[in-house]
Amino acid sequence: MDNMSKIKKVSKLFNLLLTGLLIILPIYYILYWLFINSLSESLINVNIGPVPECSNALSVNLQIIGFISSLLPLSALIYGIIHIKKLFLFYQEGITFSLEQVILFKKVSKALALWIVFSIIYESIKSILFSWDNPVGERILEIGFNGNQIGIVIISIVILVIAWIMDEGRILSEENKLIV
Repeated sequence: MDNMSKIKKVSKLFNLLLTGLLIILPIYYILYWLFINSLSESLINVNIGPVPECSNALSVNLQIIGFISSLLPLSALIYGIIHIKKLFLFYQEGITFSLEQVILFKKVSKALALWIVFSIIYESIKSILFSWDNPVGERILEIGFNGNQIGIVIISIVILVIAWIMDEGRILSEENKLIV
């Protein structure tokens, strides 16, 4: 089996996995906000009782606000996954180093950056919702940027650089085809 046929086979598998993610992620977000009042902070509790995700049960209105706010990072994830799927469709067809792929890499990088921004907003909204019923003075607004998010920003930048390098390679390849 040559490399291109291996790439096509792996690309087909990744397309299938990404399609599954496109189905599972929205379902996860819906179930999370639907059952937020009965979720435990840890699904596996060793030697301790379950600690609820939020200290007070959320009203239906707060659950709806939470779900709507969760659509921000979810939309960025779906946007990115759709464009990664398109990349793998190109590879599945044996097409490499095209302008369309360069554009898709840039869109994936943009999706990751948007996901970070939207996640910060979403987590901030969640902190407000989870402390909404606390007495005045005990409500919380958390705005944070953690190590995982720094890693994703770095990955986003790396993908952008890869897109740039791929574009330069594509231009050189096109120029070489014109030389007689």
